[in-house]
Amino acid sequence: MRRFGLKLWSKDFVKNIDFAADAEKALKEEKFDYLELFALPFLFEEIKEDVKARFCGVKTIIHAPHAVQGLDLAVKEEFDNNKKRLEAAQRFADLLNAEMIILHPGCGIGEACLAESIRQFKAMNDARLTVENLPAYCSQTKRLLHGVTVDEIRLFIEETGAKFCLDFSHAICGANSSKNDIYEVLSGFKALGPSMYHLCDGDVSSTNDSHLHYGDGNYDLRRLVRDFTDEGAFLTMETGHGIPEDVKPWLDDISYIRRIIA
Repeated sequence: MRRFGLKLWSKDFVKNIDFAADAEKALKEEKFDYLELFALPFLFEEIKEDVKARFCGVKTIIHAPHAVQGLDLAVKEEFDNNKKRLEAAQRFADLLNAEMIILHPGCGIGEACLAESIRQFKAMNDARLTVENLPAYCSQTKRLLHGVTVDEIRLFIEETGAKFCLDFSHAICGANSSKNDIYEVLSGFKALGPSMYHLCDGDVSSTNDSHLHYGDGNYDLRRLVRDFTDEGAFLTMETGHGIPEDVKPWLDDISYIRRIIA
C-alpha cells in the first residue's frame, strides 16, 4: 500500500500549536502514514523538546529550507550561510531519526548555477540529502530555477549520490514551461528511481505550482499515482494554503486519493 504523509512546518510549534497537537493525535492514531517536517532555520533550540515529545517514534522525513528562507546553493559566497541554514534540518533529522532530508537546488539557470549547486550539495556531506526537482520559475523569489529537467536531476544524482524526491506539480510546471509532454517528462523522472514523492492537485496546463487540495484541480491524480509510483511509495500531500485549523482537509485528501487509486 502506498503511504501518504502529512506536512508540518516547524513554525507550527510556535504559531499554530493547536494544529501541531491535532497532527500529533492523527499521526499516532495512524490516520497518516508519516510526517514531513519543514525545518525553518534557527528554530531548533526553541522547539526541539516539543517536537521530540510529540513526534519521537513517528516515521519522519525532513524538508530543508530553500531560497525563500535564504538557502541558495547556487551562490558561492553563501556557502557558510547555507550550511548554517541546513543545520536545523540536520538536527531535526537526528532528533527524529529521519533517513531523508529534502534539499532544493538553487536559483538561476545555466551550467555555472547548476555546477555550484551540485558542488555545495556534495560539500554538505550528508547521505540523507535528497534532491527535489523544481519548476522553472519561483513565484515567491521571482527567480528562474535549475534542477528542472530530467537531465539536471540525473546529473545531481550521479555527482552527489543523492536520493531523489519527485515533485509531480513541479515536473508538470517545468514540462509546460519548456512545452514538453508532461507524461514523457514524468517517465524520465520515474526512470531515475525516486525515493519519495510530493503530490498536490493543480492546473495541468499551468507553469505555476498551486498546491490545490485533491479534486480542486484537473491533474489526473489516478494516473500520476498508479503509473508513476510503486506500491509502498511515500507521497507527501503538499496541498492547501494559509494557516490550518486542524487536519480535516488532509484527512479528506487521503480519503480522496486512496479511493480514486483503488
